[in-house]
Amino acid sequence: MKISFLRVAAVVVTIAPLLAFCPTVTSAATVTVTVGADGLFAFSPSSVTIHPGDTVQWSWSASGHTSTSGTPGSPNGLWDSGFLNPGQTFSYTFNTAGSFPYFCTAHGQCCGMTGMVNVTSAPMAQDAFSRKVHGGAGTYDVPLPLTGNVGIECRSGGATDDYQMIVNFANSVAVGSASVTSGTGSVSSFTVSGSQVTVNLTGVTNAQRITVTLFNVNDGTHMGNVPVSMGVLIGDVNGNGLANASDVSLTKSQVGQPVTGSNFREDVNASGTITSTDVAIVKSDVGTALPP
Repeated sequence: MKISFLRVAAVVVTIAPLLAFCPTVTSAATVTVTVGADGLFAFSPSSVTIHPGDTVQWSWSASGHTSTSGTPGSPNGLWDSGFLNPGQTFSYTFNTAGSFPYFCTAHGQCCGMTGMVNVTSAPMAQDAFSRKVHGGAGTYDVPLPLTGNVGIECRSGGATDDYQMIVNFANSVAVGSASVTSGTGSVSSFTVSGSQVTVNLTGVTNAQRITVTLFNVNDGTHMGNVPVSMGVLIGDVNGNGLANASDVSLTKSQVGQPVTGSNFREDVNASGTITSTDVAIVKSDVGTALPP
């Protein structure tokens, strides 16, 4: 049977675009968690995010601890390392998506020695920021940690409460849509440039935690939804979750100083200069706090 060259070429041309963002097989990764580092009753890091098929390896720095799946007092039987000694390790491979809590049987209930393994089929964000242009002083970013304590945006959103989130991935991505899935505000637009996603927000109210979810993020290997959270507390220039007299003092101390990477949070209105107007904004928000 003869197959013409033109017919084969046509098939290749038709299929190639479809393969551009199809998941492909990649090698599994291993993530290490240290048990009892520096003599603390803690797993470090306490929370990790991996993909299905990846492995978590717990490495003991101190004796007297276990890695046991479940919650303190309620093991679920998925894994239990038993008590190991410094230098020993225990590994578990996670083949399904989900959130998997674990604890130390000796110190989970009494001392809060707990951890979490999040298994997602979505591409993992590398980092995220809240970005604002401070007039002629330049662009400055507030880091938004992807795990642990939420990053706090202390700058004003202006007349329409506008903010901008930047989310970076390891590889180029396609994104289906973006929306606010928790908190008050809305996505006015979003753009994707290679591995960086820019989300423009409007109507973001003060003193809240807001989560933006990127839906159907696809890096050609993994696909899923990626949430990014941000705390909004105008005037909280030291980022401790409270707007109080300390923030007023910090802002006053920077009045007249050039805006730099070390004091841009005191330029609360993002004008490019730190003035009495910034002090007044902080004073007006004294007494507000980030909700738990």
